[in-house]
Amino acid sequence: MAVTKAASRVQVLRPDQRPARRTIQPPLADHHRTRVAAYCRVSTDHEDQETSFEAQQTHFTNFINGNPEWEMVGIYADEESGVRANKRENFMRMIGDCESGKIDMVLSKSISRWARNTLDSLKYIRKLKALEIPVFFTKENINTMDAGGEVLTTILSSLAQQESASISQNVQIGVRYHYQEGKVCSGVHRLLGYNRTPEGSLVIVPEEAEIVQRIFRDFLDGYSTKHIAKRLAEEGVDGNKTTVGGTVFERNWNYHGIEYILKNEKYSGDLLLQKYYTVDFLTKKVAKNNGQLPQYFVENSHEAIIPKEVFQQAQAERERRRRHWKDFKYTHAVPLSGKVICGCCGLPYRPVKSTWRCDAKMNKDRHPDIVCDNDSIRDETLRQAVVDAMNMLPERAEELIRLEERLRWGGLQKADDLLTQIETAMDALDEEIREAKERADTTAEQEAREQLNDLRGHWAEASEQRAVYADKMLQIRNLRDRVKAITEGSEERPYRKSPNGRCEDPDLFFRLTRPDYPDGKVVECRDDDILRLVEKIEIGETKVTVTFKAGISIELERGA
Repeated sequence: MAVTKAASRVQVLRPDQRPARRTIQPPLADHHRTRVAAYCRVSTDHEDQETSFEAQQTHFTNFINGNPEWEMVGIYADEESGVRANKRENFMRMIGDCESGKIDMVLSKSISRWARNTLDSLKYIRKLKALEIPVFFTKENINTMDAGGEVLTTILSSLAQQESASISQNVQIGVRYHYQEGKVCSGVHRLLGYNRTPEGSLVIVPEEAEIVQRIFRDFLDGYSTKHIAKRLAEEGVDGNKTTVGGTVFERNWNYHGIEYILKNEKYSGDLLLQKYYTVDFLTKKVAKNNGQLPQYFVENSHEAIIPKEVFQQAQAERERRRRHWKDFKYTHAVPLSGKVICGCCGLPYRPVKSTWRCDAKMNKDRHPDIVCDNDSIRDETLRQAVVDAMNMLPERAEELIRLEERLRWGGLQKADDLLTQIETAMDALDEEIREAKERADTTAEQEAREQLNDLRGHWAEASEQRAVYADKMLQIRNLRDRVKAITEGSEERPYRKSPNGRCEDPDLFFRLTRPDYPDGKVVECRDDDILRLVEKIEIGETKVTVTFKAGISIELERGA
């Protein structure tokens, strides 16, 4: 059976019936001239690259203007990496102008200048091809509108991406070599308190170093990171140089930034290198190094703003607050919160408007087994008790001196001696491990490593105990300074501001950062005094006992 094909129907369309095509804006000059743009790119700010950048622009300007059939639209140029197109502002502007019909052809020196990401390269070439806009690469002599243009473009784009990956890997290897040599690498040139020199070393900025020293001192004196940030913001302290840890300081202090400063080992003159690493060179995604790559610790790499002893004290305090975070939850909303204790049942007193009441009486459902008849106390009475106790401190000045001497020689000195002994033993074990490796004696090496791990645990315990002693010494020092202000007035302190910002001695640090106490007898209960000096206030039926952080307790008659 024969199959008869139906004749194809051909319809002739009038001009007004034809499908709409790309709308192109009229050219700025004569209609018959091709509107041409050029794209240039360099990825670094090195001097030789700047020369290449200018040479590319000059070449294309002369090249386009030298052709009478072409009209120059402009030179689109970026000084950015070629792996992400959306980060290249002028590249994306050029694509937008192509879509708007302002450009008929694009020139570029090479595919690697166009993009180093294969997907991006093909994506935008195809986009322009769909708009009937050719891209011509002068180095490879490729026109994307030619039959084999896309095949060649794909191959060469892949090679450009692979070259970029190789460059990225080589750069990372170079950075790690710098780490092994203890050299400062990127990420610290805008650190508050330091400037980075062209050679890569860190130099102190004295006026910024004072801000850092104040932050450490306030933290050790009992302030929370939120309170420190609030005080700096209220006083208009300028920290707008810094962009660290994802936080931008532009008189906009926050507790994240304060926490970053407190835990940054660079302030003690040391460096911990390779804290972060690049996961993917295309996306530039950065992740925290949690053991994926080795880290390098460099001691005494630059001048310290914070003495090592003070820095370690701050780390111990951070850890203590982390473990007992509930104790600090309300401390800075109401400075007396958490410090007022019932002398009858041991539960805390809670603020209720202008009075303080025992929690056993306020929340009987929470404490059904506790019966407490201790009366409430007015806030002004509580604060007056603090004032009276502080004015009685000069009578206990000798006791403070004895406490300091006992702590210095009975606690701090013993802790220092123990730490020295442990460190000497650890050094000896390190030498044993090295020698065992040379002899290939795995048994001896394993035994030495086990002993070393035990010693590291003892060192951590001794270090924590030493930090406790140092904190107690600071509290005694604070109270002695307060007593001195009451009896003698504040002394002139020509050393108040270090001329170069350096501070490697703990005693100098505490002198430089000593709080300004009002001279003479105490007349008001300041929140600063409560936070810095007062450990707790115990409310008895007839007595109020104010205990200071230094270890001095003063008993007073209870008012209403």
